[in-house]
Amino acid sequence: MRFPAIALLVIVLALSLAACRDKSGGTTSGGAPTGNADSGKTLFTSKGCITCHTLSSVPGASGTIGPNLNGIGTNAGKGPEHAGSKPPETADAYIDESIKDPGAFVVPGFPAPNQGGMVLPVPVSDKERSDLVAFLLAQK
Repeated sequence: MRFPAIALLVIVLALSLAACRDKSGGTTSGGAPTGNADSGKTLFTSKGCITCHTLSSVPGASGTIGPNLNGIGTNAGKGPEHAGSKPPETADAYIDESIKDPGAFVVPGFPAPNQGGMVLPVPVSDKERSDLVAFLLAQK
């Protein structure tokens, strides 16, 4: 009779974990990415991110309009003050918000998206944004 109690506990735990998923940002309440980093890498190219950003792990990503993204998984939201609002406390929240609103945290030395001739933000679904966040967080 012990097996049904364990099975019930596993089901309750699984439902609890699913409830922690942030539907808008693709991260759990603890900040762990829930997206697929491999899909995110593909999206980084297909959505045209390589046009504005440099990222060594992506062939052809040598743009200079936007900030270099090497190390973004470690450095997101750190460093010099940004124009606009205060960056979020976590790297995943910073990256997620930057994808939703590229003008939210403008890095000094780079034009705001509306001043650089780009039509942004690039349309992405919640799932795609989650995948992009997971991929960018892996860039240490």
